[in-house]
Amino acid sequence: MIKTFKIYTLGCKVNQYDSERLKIYLKEFGLSPINVGADLAIINTCSVTKATGHKNSRMLALAKKDNPKAKLILVGCWARIYGNDLRNFGVDLVLTDKNPEILAQAIAEYFSLKKISLIKHTELVASNRSRYTIKVQDGCEQFCSYCIIPYSRGKLWSRPLNEVLGETQKAVDKKYPEIILTGIHLGLYKDEETNTNLSGLLKKMLALGGNIPYRLSSIEITEVSDELIDLYYKNLLLAKHLHISLQSGSDKILRLMNRPYRIAYFEDRINKIRKLMPDFAITTDIIVGFPGETDQDFEDTCAFVKKIKFSKIHVFPFSAHEITPAFSLPGQNSSDVIKKRARLLRELSVSLEKDFYQKFLNKNLPGIITGKRAGKYFAKTEYFFDVEVKDEKNHCLGEKIIVSL
Repeated sequence: MIKTFKIYTLGCKVNQYDSERLKIYLKEFGLSPINVGADLAIINTCSVTKATGHKNSRMLALAKKDNPKAKLILVGCWARIYGNDLRNFGVDLVLTDKNPEILAQAIAEYFSLKKISLIKHTELVASNRSRYTIKVQDGCEQFCSYCIIPYSRGKLWSRPLNEVLGETQKAVDKKYPEIILTGIHLGLYKDEETNTNLSGLLKKMLALGGNIPYRLSSIEITEVSDELIDLYYKNLLLAKHLHISLQSGSDKILRLMNRPYRIAYFEDRINKIRKLMPDFAITTDIIVGFPGETDQDFEDTCAFVKKIKFSKIHVFPFSAHEITPAFSLPGQNSSDVIKKRARLLRELSVSLEKDFYQKFLNKNLPGIITGKRAGKYFAKTEYFFDVEVKDEKNHCLGEKIIVSL
């Protein structure tokens, strides 16, 4: 008899949200979450790079160790890509739907569980209290040549506006110190019934009151519209930070990647932001060692990165799945070349981070306590960097505080 479960999660904020939503729906069928020794272990997998396959395998091994008698289920992006081939990994069930409610129903049907309660779609998911993340969108149809996500997450889908606002209102009522909107292609959020885009959604969220700051998890440069920039400029409750993936500072490589912009367009959009808000924080993702990337292409990327003055770079060594076009492109770089470029770009990121911090020396900034490391509390600022709290007081997770560098 299945009575207890444990969910293991790899990957992005969307996966994390989906796991927490799945947890809510499984409770409808009388199941209780526990940490070890569960009757059912569910691994919500990731497939963002080929290397994540090893992480999925390790997480599966951990689930087996923690729950030796459990039935094992694989869900998530890895499951959707490889399907029933993953049954060879010694699992009992592989489910490929991405809707947590449908997943819960499939699990209940497989184990003959009956629903004992009814959960609203606006129910809050579990959170560490420092910030609340709400998923508003899923799917991607951009098909960048290196990316598995359109294959694993499928077509564009946006949550109904009333659902999003209902869940947001509950988070506001709970007085979360910050609300983060997340999605796979977040900038293309659109509620078809009301024709509400992402900027419209943010306006409606801000109208809910509560003096709660909002943040976007990421956005494509092609969706950083004049409307969105103006909204950020006029609203103090929108954190002055955007995560915008560049991927390469070479137009040649951007074409090979099938990215829908060129560096001149990217620069123009950033300049429009910084003209209105000079201290605005821009973080980014960059892939190094993409097929065809020469030393000159890499140098062009480094030069562009310095020109834009990103506040932080997430560096991804090239690692493509077999089913993506990039896997078979000519001009594959060696692992040594990729590692060297990744190291150099990370060093550049550290330098840019220090330069960005300098803007705020001796200034007081609002922050949110997000954790404690080596006996010291740290607070997240609206500009997305962490600041060590210098006082000797005890603080609570999610506490609002004024910090200085």
